[in-house]
Amino acid sequence: MDIKERLEAAPMKRLQIGIVAICIALNMIDGFDVLVMAFSADSISTHWDLSGSQLGILLSAALFGMAVGSILVAQLADVIGRRKIILICAAVISAGMFASAFAPSYIVLFVLRFITGVAIGTMQASLNVFVSEYSSARRRSTTISFYSAGLPIGGVLGGIIAGMLISAYSWHAAFLFGGAVTLAMIPFILKFLPESLDYLMTRRPAGALERTNKILARLDQPQISELPVVPRDTALTAGARWKALFSSRYGITTLFLSIAFMMLMGGFYFANSWTPKLVKASGFSAQDGIDAGVLFSLGAVAGAVAFGLIAARLAVKWVLVAAFVLSAAGFALYAVSTGTLSTALAAAALLGFLLNAGIAGMFSIGPVYYSSDVRATAVGFITGMGRVGAIISPIVAGSLIDGGWAPGSLYFLFIIPLLVGAGAIASLRSSSRRNNAGQTLRKETVPA
Repeated sequence: MDIKERLEAAPMKRLQIGIVAICIALNMIDGFDVLVMAFSADSISTHWDLSGSQLGILLSAALFGMAVGSILVAQLADVIGRRKIILICAAVISAGMFASAFAPSYIVLFVLRFITGVAIGTMQASLNVFVSEYSSARRRSTTISFYSAGLPIGGVLGGIIAGMLISAYSWHAAFLFGGAVTLAMIPFILKFLPESLDYLMTRRPAGALERTNKILARLDQPQISELPVVPRDTALTAGARWKALFSSRYGITTLFLSIAFMMLMGGFYFANSWTPKLVKASGFSAQDGIDAGVLFSLGAVAGAVAFGLIAARLAVKWVLVAAFVLSAAGFALYAVSTGTLSTALAAAALLGFLLNAGIAGMFSIGPVYYSSDVRATAVGFITGMGRVGAIISPIVAGSLIDGGWAPGSLYFLFIIPLLVGAGAIASLRSSSRRNNAGQTLRKETVPA
């Protein structure tokens, strides 16, 4: 059995659990760093007297950067190493958050949020690959679901902390906190996060054999005297990796997953970014808006965990289709539940549950359909296409609010896109075969 097959079959070791834990922690911090704008939106809007359209653009700045990072920058991980990319991104995110706290104007804050978003999008593509690569076949759907839960957990804790900081000090303090906790993770990355085995064996940088054996020793796996033979098509150039995503081998899968992720992320980030502000616009307090955002994130945590438990027993494809359809129903329910605070808060939690269950499913599907030579590029592209939906939806919402739309009516807009996403996933063909990357696909989707 080769190295990957041994890791697939063996129980997860302490190193693998530690890697997943670090990735979850980083995703939690990313969750706070992304959502800090949503929690600070009302204070920032008042501070600079912003219109709905201006605030929508500011809310989308980090999301736009995340799309650029996912699509264009994340592929560098396949060239210089995934661990190095994660380190660089953590440093940039920390610096961007600190600088945002002292932004002198709306324009400067927009630029800083964009730069921070580029780093977050780039990092998340590599974190997703790390979790998938270092998980056993038996535990992969569970570990990816817990990883997916990290983002909303960061939103929950971040909402509580941001609410206290903004109330006691100002919105600047929330950004300073985000910069500090991101900076604090860098020593843990340096000490505990190894390089990707796929990267070491495919790209073969200097000292690859020695570094591979050190990782294998920590995994209680036998040492190797030479690196495995690399198939001819694994050492791809950047252009060849992009071309491969749209080849006959991967093209249909790339298209369908991109459409589905775009629809889902558009809905998720609209609800995530605008719910605190729209709850206040419905006649409730700013704290009620923050509470709604926290409950949305709490529901999202539960949704990610629930997806992992259900998908471990049922076909991932059809669980994911159900998550899309139920999310569409969740938007309709929220739209008619904004009249009273209690129903609005309950509907926000349910909507977060359903939407993030879908996101956990998308993260579970993505990495396993691409071989190691294109995996980071593929995951980055698919995630980046999802960010396109995430960018557009807050801006459209801001424009519609300026045009006089009632807050609750905006939620009806996302029913059809989510049903389109369900159709894209349902259109993929199911199979029980193994892909070329060596990961077992149990009733998963493969190119039609």
